[in-house]
Amino acid sequence: MKSNFIKSVTIFLFNYFLFSQTKIDITSLEKSGDLFVVTKTQTLFTGIAFGISKETKNKIQETTFLRGKLHGVYTSWWENGSKKQLGRYKQGIKDSRWVDYYVNGNIASERNYKNGINNGFHINWHDNGVKKSKGLFKKGKKVGSWTYWDNKGNILNYACINTDFGQIVVRLFSDTAPLHTKSFIGHINSGYYNSTIFHRVIPGFIIQGGDPNTKSTNRKIHGIGGFSSEYYGIGEHKDQSTWRIPAEYNFRSHKRGMVSMARGYEENSAGSQFFINVKDNPELDNRYTVFGEVIDGMEVIDEITKVPVDNRDNPFNRIQIEITICG
Repeated sequence: MKSNFIKSVTIFLFNYFLFSQTKIDITSLEKSGDLFVVTKTQTLFTGIAFGISKETKNKIQETTFLRGKLHGVYTSWWENGSKKQLGRYKQGIKDSRWVDYYVNGNIASERNYKNGINNGFHINWHDNGVKKSKGLFKKGKKVGSWTYWDNKGNILNYACINTDFGQIVVRLFSDTAPLHTKSFIGHINSGYYNSTIFHRVIPGFIIQGGDPNTKSTNRKIHGIGGFSSEYYGIGEHKDQSTWRIPAEYNFRSHKRGMVSMARGYEENSAGSQFFINVKDNPELDNRYTVFGEVIDGMEVIDEITKVPVDNRDNPFNRIQIEITICG
């Protein structure tokens, strides 16, 4: 016990003197490969480097280094002197808890890192101090249920589309397309969409999914199935397979990231298939109903558009999805 105590004290004193003796302006450093060296001597830097604002002369950054690598506390400030970011590096990569702040001093986000990757709880706030979102990251990917709030503290309905490429978060427009969002949420809650796939992928246009037929490996029937989760007056009331959603065209345009419901030749023939716009597609306005918008995960969609497809735009490898209500 005594030897361990002495060892701990020795390490503490070593680090204290190591980091407290050397402080230099960060402009005196330059990067050499993955390491930072002192410009004049070209030696690996150990100590604390600080940055000063040319306009206000306030300190705007303070960073700890160990043998040329970011290692220890990192702090930055806004020009007005309020804190901007606080975190810690370990051997050159982000580690543990990082906090960001708005210029008004309110906290903006709190993240946790392990080996430089988001891992653990992630919380965001609006600039007025109201919580914006909360959820969990595991090895850099969003997992589980996330909760979202508007800047007044009201919980928002969001759908999380989980794929092997990552998670896509969609905000649902229940105000402008109430029947479409209600049907979509109904299918999500029943597990209807789980194990379906994105069966239509067209780079520079859309990706499409939501067909229950795609749970089968028979590619010939992909893209021709689907129905609404409730009866809205279209189809045979006793035959759920005929249920459809009436059109709810609205002011929202088919911009990149907008989510819309596919339909057949008839105007009021939308079922369960939906598509996400990869680019702006104004020619689809007032022809299909926009009922949501991607607010996180467009990079996932862009990766999906790169997969090989057959002559029907159906990916050769299954891009399976699971959808949950995450807000």
